[in-house]
Order: sequence, then C-alpha cells, then structure tokens
Amino acid sequence: MASTPKEDRVTTARAGLEGWSLDRLVGQLFSLAVGHHSPGGIRAYGDTAQRDEVEAVADIVRRRHIGGVCYFPSSAQGDSPERIRETVTRLQAAAGPVPLLISTDQENGTVNRLRQGATVFPSAMAVAALDDPGAAEELAYLSGLELRSVGITHTFAPVADVNSEPRNPVIGVRSPGSNPRRVAAHVSAVVTGLARAGVASTLKHFPGHGSTVVDSHLGLPLLRCGREEWESGEAIPFCAGLRAGADSVMIGHLVVPALDPSGVPATYSRPIVTGLLRDVLGFDGLAVTDALDMAGARLAEGPGEACVAALAAGVDQILMTPDPEGCIEAVIRAVEEGRLNRDQLLASARRVLTLKARLGLGRSWMDPDLPYGTPGHHDRAASAAVGSMTWRDPARPWRLPPPPARIEVIGHERDPGLRGAPVRDILATVIAEAGYEVTRTEIDADAGQAGAPPADAARVATPSADAIVVVTRDGWRDPAQRAMLERLEGLGPDGPEVCVVAARSPYDAALADERLPMLLMFGDTGPGARAAASVLLGEREADGHLPVDLVDRTGRVRWPLALEPVTRGEVL
Repeated sequence: MASTPKEDRVTTARAGLEGWSLDRLVGQLFSLAVGHHSPGGIRAYGDTAQRDEVEAVADIVRRRHIGGVCYFPSSAQGDSPERIRETVTRLQAAAGPVPLLISTDQENGTVNRLRQGATVFPSAMAVAALDDPGAAEELAYLSGLELRSVGITHTFAPVADVNSEPRNPVIGVRSPGSNPRRVAAHVSAVVTGLARAGVASTLKHFPGHGSTVVDSHLGLPLLRCGREEWESGEAIPFCAGLRAGADSVMIGHLVVPALDPSGVPATYSRPIVTGLLRDVLGFDGLAVTDALDMAGARLAEGPGEACVAALAAGVDQILMTPDPEGCIEAVIRAVEEGRLNRDQLLASARRVLTLKARLGLGRSWMDPDLPYGTPGHHDRAASAAVGSMTWRDPARPWRLPPPPARIEVIGHERDPGLRGAPVRDILATVIAEAGYEVTRTEIDADAGQAGAPPADAARVATPSADAIVVVTRDGWRDPAQRAMLERLEGLGPDGPEVCVVAARSPYDAALADERLPMLLMFGDTGPGARAAASVLLGEREADGHLPVDLVDRTGRVRWPLALEPVTRGEVL
C-alpha cells in the first residue's frame, strides 16, 4: 500500500479524527514550553539530570501525542537561528505523523523571543506612534518571515489590549495605545502582515487586560467596567482583529464581573469563552489559554482541574501547564467520568488541525531560506525606531549643546541581559563618539526608599557638566528614579540643562516637571536607544505622535493623545 504523501498528513489526520484514541485526542490539545521564560527560569519537564531539556520535552511530545510547543530562548542572551532550527527539528521529529504547532511570544519591542542575529523591531506602542498602519503591516510581515525562517508558525501577537491604565504593570508599551479604535487599526494591520508571511496570529488578552492594575503572572486582575463600557472600549480591537482574520485568541487570566458575574476567571468562564467569544462574536478559530503556570490561573483544586475547567469553558489549547502528564490524565478521567464531552474535545482538536493545515505544516514547517536579521530588515526597523521618537510636549524639543560640551548621562538598568546594553550606556557611547566628554552615573538604588537620607541636589550632577541626560525605565514604580528627578529640579536656573529620556513607559511623564523636555522611546531596545541619541544630537527630528493620554503630577491630562480616533466604519 502506498504511503500517504507528506503534504497530506494533516488533512488525513483531520479526516480520521473521530477514530483517534482518547489519549491521542487529549494530547493534541496541549502546548508545552521549551526554554526559559526569564533568566534562571526553568521550563523543563521531568528528570533532566541525565538529558538535555529539548530531549525531555521531545520525550513527552512523543509519548503523549502533544499538539504544540511554545518556544522560549535557552538563555537571556537568546539562541542563534541555527540552534532554534535544531530545536524545532528535534521536536518535530518526535511529533510523529502530525506536525507540532510551534508557537512563541514575538510581540517585538520589550517582548521578543528571537534574539541572536534577529531584527529588533519596535514595540506596538512605538509603531503606533508612527501613525502609519501600512508600516505596522510591513513590520509585522518582516517579523513573520523571521519566525517562519526558524520553524515558528504561530505567534502570540498582537496585543489587542487598550492600555487605558497608566499603572498597568504588565501591558504598557506592549499595547498600541489608549484609544480603542486606534488600537483596532494597529491590530488589524499586524494580523494582515503576519498572514502575508504565513504565520498565525493571536489576539490577546481577551476580553481585555489594558485597564487592570494587577499583573496576572503574579495575581488575579479584575477588569472593572460595565457591559456597555466594555463594548465601546476593550471589545473594539478584538472585533477588528477577528474581522481581519486572526487565527487564534488568547484568553486572559482576569475576572470580568460585567461579562460573568460568577467571579470565575475568563480562562475558566463558559459565558466568556463560549457565550461571548464563540456565540456572540462568531469566532471559530483556536482559543488558547494564557500560560497556566501563572498565578492568575491557579485553582485550589490543582493544575489538572484547571485544565478540565478551561476545556469545559470552550478553550481549545492548554498552554504551559506545570504538570502536563498529570493534567492529560486528569482530562482523560474527566471525559471517562462524563464531566467533559468528547465531542467538544473533538471540535477543539479539529480547530488545532485546521490551523495546522492552513499553515501548510503537513507539507513544510520551516523555510530557512527566508530572511532572518538581514541588513534590509535591520535598516527598516531602525528607521521605524527613529520615526517613533516622540516629545512629551512638542513645544519643548531639545538638543545637546555643541561639542565638546561635557555631558552626564544618568540611569540604570535592572535586567540588561534581556535587551543587550542598557539605554544609558548606548546613549553615552553614541554621544561620546560625536565628540563630547561623557560621564556615566548610576542611579542610587537606595534613593527614595523609606529612611534613606535626603540628598543634596547640587551633588547629583557632575559639577562641570554642561548638560544632563536622565534615562528612566518604568520610573513610575521605582522610588529611586522618582527621587533622582526630584533632586534634579533643585539644581536651579544656573545649573546644567536637563533632558529626560523615558526609555520604556511613557507614563514616566508624570514624574518630571512639565518644564523639562522629555523624549519618549516606548521600549528600551538598542535601535530605540540609537534613535534617541540621533534626536539628542540634532541629527533627526522626533516626529512621533503620542498614542496615549499622559497626566502630570496632579493627575490631570496634560499631554493628550495626539492621534485622531478613526471612525467606526474604518475598523468594524
């Protein structure tokens, strides 16, 4: 009997799905993680003392008929494209006749899993500052080509959350902004760009994580809004993304009483997943949980029951449960006990296989000839970074005094390994190369803490400095950075000129006196730092458009959104 052609494997599997064994069916609904989510973090499963992590994951894939794997780098520095391809190849070899859906979090900006040699594209908020949906689509397309080059065919992007809460600790610049219709236009463009590259997109974090003040990695957020408020706000980008053809939707770990008064997290809420996403919005693609090892996903009954509850709610794919084998057994028992419907799991598996077929995984799951970190890609990302530079107040631009002036660059970086050199150091290096005498100063980590002695503002800066550049990085939640800015205000009119560069969060705007010039980067990346340096040197203009409302120290909106909202017909 002739063997099934390689290009027909997924289609053939989908046609015979009803005859699958229960363990094979359930395994297809799980996506494991390989690599490290954060420096020092461990994602390996089982006993890895005698074998490497990839083999440990491959072993579970092989034995439990796993349907997907989420890639993370093996270290903070990231993996070479060759190593990523090797990892994907080994995992796909273990998958047997049905290829894996290889996923990753490649949002770009502050969340990127492709690092060594890959292009560093700007964050969603930085791209939104360009006010150019065509550029958003193009950058997503180029990013998708790099993903496909290393065998990753499914990205957990774009973020469709409307970041309307300045104190949001987890979304921030991952969101395109604070205006729902502007966010919708950006999301639609990214979905289209990824589709052009042959990569599946994911809208997240449904039904909306942008107005929360709790990080779901650490706790359970509450979305405080009425149903009508949700429909006129958080819902708009998700609706636009679905109309643009988004392949999947990630359910957030958050409670939304207006959508499910029971208080059950959305991950486990049938009214939200099935009643709202499926029945009301008409989505029949892949619904995936956010990572089930996050604090916001924990149930007292344990991870096995969490997986059962998510599937019962209508989710199709379980992402990164801490005990995959135990959880698979728990799901199988739930089906055997009648607590889960086999037909519903068949429908979920069919959605998984339908997406794999649409991506052509039965024919080919990697194309190493596609461009990865090419000069053309780097140049396009760099030009986008320059275009995203935005003055907090366009009426207060600033540039360095002529060389050989003495410049002090102040700042610190808590986890530079994830992004390369700290923004402070890149700025200092580029400025020095332009002929300036540059001093680098580290922000005192103890400054601003309770009981810390007051500092003399005049001693903050080098006495002979002609100008000071202060780099903040999410300073709104760091007492040391807040204290530094307050001290600089005491330098007086005869002191050096001061300019603030907000490397990541634009909401640092509330920390600095409104008379100070402040340059917004929307993400602490290397290309962003070099773009900021070019603006400070007067080589480029900062022409970006403010994509969020910014408040001053009194809480009043002092610098409003600079983008006009698009009309309903443009996105819905």
